[in-house]
Formats: sequence, C-alpha cells, structure tokens
Amino acid sequence: MLANLQGFHVETTNICTLKCPKCARTDFISRFPSKWKNKQLDLDNFKQFIDIDIKNKIFSLSGNYGDPIYYSNLFDLLKWLKSQGASIVITTNGSYKTADWWEELGSILDFDDQILFAIDGTPDNFTTYRINADWNSIELGIKIISQYTRTTWKYIPFKFNENNVDEARKIANNLGMHSLVVEPSSRWDSTKDPLKPNLIHPLYQQKIAWIPKVDFALDPKCKTSNLEHFISADGYYMPCCYVGDHRFYYSSEFYKHKEKFDISTSTISQILQQLVGFYDSLEETKHNYCTFSCAKT
Repeated sequence: MLANLQGFHVETTNICTLKCPKCARTDFISRFPSKWKNKQLDLDNFKQFIDIDIKNKIFSLSGNYGDPIYYSNLFDLLKWLKSQGASIVITTNGSYKTADWWEELGSILDFDDQILFAIDGTPDNFTTYRINADWNSIELGIKIISQYTRTTWKYIPFKFNENNVDEARKIANNLGMHSLVVEPSSRWDSTKDPLKPNLIHPLYQQKIAWIPKVDFALDPKCKTSNLEHFISADGYYMPCCYVGDHRFYYSSEFYKHKEKFDISTSTISQILQQLVGFYDSLEETKHNYCTFSCAKT
C-alpha cells in the first residue's frame, strides 16, 4: 500500500460559510448543535506525519464538513506541499474571498494543480442548494485564478438545475474555466425529496442509493486508486473520507481506537504498516462505510 501510494485527501478545516441541505456539516449541526466545534488542521503535526517522498503525489483539499479556502494556514500549507513537488486539487464553493486573496493563491499554484468550484446550477438558481453562497465573489475568484491554474465547474444535478447544464457550461467558458463536470449525487433517501432530479440523464444512474446495502460485491476505491488516505481537520487518519462521516465514524474502529491514528504521535508509514490486514480483508468485511461508498456497479 505504501509503495504505491498516489495521494491524500486532506480536510484542512471544518469551517464553511454555506448551509447546504445535504451536507454532513449541516446535518451534524442540526442534530447535535452542542457537540459542534470549529477545527483547523495543525500544520506542524501534518508535516511530521507525512514522512515519505511526496513528489508527484496528489493532495486533494476538501472534506466532509469544511471548505479549505477558510483554513487560516492554507497558503503556508500549499507552499510547503509545492516545495516538496506535490500536486494540489482544491474543492471549494469559492465565496467571500477578495481579489488580493485569489492573486496570492495564484502565485503559489501552477497548471499542474486544479481548483474545482462547487456551483450547482446557474448564477440565478445555484443558491437553492448552495445556501449563503455569493456569486459575485465566486465570479471574481474564477476570473483571477483561471489565469494561474486549471479550473473546473463541479455541477451536481438537482431538480431545480438539471436542465441548466449547457447554460452553466457557456458561463464557465466565458469566465475562462477549463472544464465543467457533472457529478450526480447519491444522497437520496426518499423518492419524495424535493431536490431529487428526475433521473433523465444516464449520468444520474452512476451513483448507488444513499441507504447502505450489504448484498453486493465491493470495489474499494482506496485500493484501486490508492489516493483516498484521509486526514481530518482535528488531526486523525482514516483510509477514506467516508469513514470520517459522523454516520459511520463513531461506530468504526478508527474512532474506538483513535489514539492509534493520531497524526501528532504517528506517521503515515507507521499507520499503513498497521493496516495491511485491514486492506487485505475489505471485500470480505464489508464495513458500512465501504458498502455505502464502494459498491461494485
């Protein structure tokens, strides 16, 4: 596993300005408001945890709960990763940052990197889901950062926007973006969900149901791609971000024995040596986070 490691998924912060209805952050805060705490990744702990050569490794900055552009040490983190030869992928909504902020970000990145802007719809309707987002600041950011690195419009189809993909693609082109990708959601636990698209497009069929199942084979992405290694904003390792979702995490071995996966007291090399048996048995064990995210289709 370590010899073929391709990259990491890093949740730098759980802070976000949006209140997207299907987001794990929104769900957690609404159900357990007294338990919520804002968290930020400790950069020094992160650096010592990564005890391997990361040249040409991919570091995907996103997360279950937060938006990486609100991480207070983002520029320092990116400068360190780039100095080590890593490639960066940032997923963000892109709201509420200034022109100077985007220019500074652009000075760090290059065209080996990528920023995905999560904008589900057109400027007129995307806040139906991306509640509290701000189109003017997003547009500003796109225009600036597209001059420095690859940019992609990430588009989840909902009922209110499933017929606006071509319009969004034209807007993306006009703003200087490099691509638009449609990524259907699997988070539908009711046929009466008012956000659920009409499932007209075959792309909508690529995702499994929101409710986990156990009666099918698995195709674990953590093994096939080997770039799912997840580090949470509070500094714990998990084999993928789905383990870190509160619907699975608190019943998992990664929470029950979390001291073994603390990045402040271990390294990625040490942890992966411990997890050889875990990866070898995934298809048979069928953890709930695996059946949710990695059903073979």
